[in-house]
Amino acid sequence: MSNYDILQIGNPILRKISTPIQTHEFGTEELKKLSDLLFKILIEHKGVGLASPQIGINKRAIVFGMKQHPIHKHLPSIPYTVLFNPSYTPISDTIIENYEGCFSVGELRGKVPRFKSICYRGYDFEGNFVEREVSDLHARVVQHEYDHLEGILFIDKIQNFASLGFKDELLKSGELLQRPKE
Repeated sequence: MSNYDILQIGNPILRKISTPIQTHEFGTEELKKLSDLLFKILIEHKGVGLASPQIGINKRAIVFGMKQHPIHKHLPSIPYTVLFNPSYTPISDTIIENYEGCFSVGELRGKVPRFKSICYRGYDFEGNFVEREVSDLHARVVQHEYDHLEGILFIDKIQNFASLGFKDELLKSGELLQRPKE
C-alpha cells in the first residue's frame, strides 16, 4: 500500500481549487513520481479515476483508465492516462444522468448529469500535449476527475437527491448492478 490516504468528504483540501503545473515542472522526477503514485493508488483501489487533491496534493493532476468494466463488459476500455492541467469542452449538447461514486465520498452513490461527449486536453508528465474526443463512461470519468481540481464533488452536481443513496441499499433495490465476485 502507498503512504497516502484517500481524503474523505469534510476535509477542506477537497474543496480547494488546485494549483496549475508550471512549465518548468514538466519532465521532472517530481512530476513522474506524482504520476506513478496516482496510478499506483488508482490500481490498488481498483478505481477508474483519481485526482491529486484526493490524496492531499494540491496540483492539477488526474489519472484514469480501465481495461474492462467489471459489470458492463460491453463498454470499451479507457486508456490509462495521466493529465496535468486538464481542461475539456463539450462536443455535444446531450447530457446523460447516471450513477457515480467516489473514493472520497465513501459508499454514497447518486445520479449526476454529465455531457455525453467531450474533447479533453492536457499534458503528460513530460509536457507533451494530449487531446482526445471521448464519449459515455470515458467522458464521465474525465469530467468527474476534473471537478476535483475545482474543489467540486459529485454530490454537488446531483439534481435529483432521491437518487442519492448508499451503495448497498441501491444494490438491494436494483438501482445498481452488483459487481461480480473476484
